[in-house]
Amino acid sequence: MVYGQGMDPVHGVMYAGQTVKGPGKILYADQSDNALYLGADAKFAIGISAGESSRTDGTLDAAGATVSYYPLGGVLMVQALNNQTFKPGMIVYAGANGLALDSQDSSEKKLGIYVGKVMTAATGDLALNGAGDSGATEGQMVLVNTAFAEAGHNA
Repeated sequence: MVYGQGMDPVHGVMYAGQTVKGPGKILYADQSDNALYLGADAKFAIGISAGESSRTDGTLDAAGATVSYYPLGGVLMVQALNNQTFKPGMIVYAGANGLALDSQDSSEKKLGIYVGKVMTAATGDLALNGAGDSGATEGQMVLVNTAFAEAGHNA
């Protein structure tokens, strides 16, 4: 979900074998191909999923899956890793599995600035939202101003 900028989602194709199970997942593009990937450590984000990737006969497509996403640049709802703590004005990082982090644990890149209310632990996983998430690591959706995302080259 995008706040206040009237931005439409754009569309892309996921790397073979990768799927997006719901909205709010961090995506990146590896410039060696035309595919999108779920966010990973040390990768520069390109956008946030608007929903799940394509399905055929009710099953997420494993090859050639398409996905709609919002390019970075505004305030977006991003799914956090569970048990993260967010306070207004703090830096949010793009972590593994397309999930936002409250700190730089390794080589994560800046996704933006948290603009929501104080959240002592982004728990309350989204496993029961029908999106197929495992619930093992997914936390709540958090408001991030992605205009401050770190840019660079993903090789």
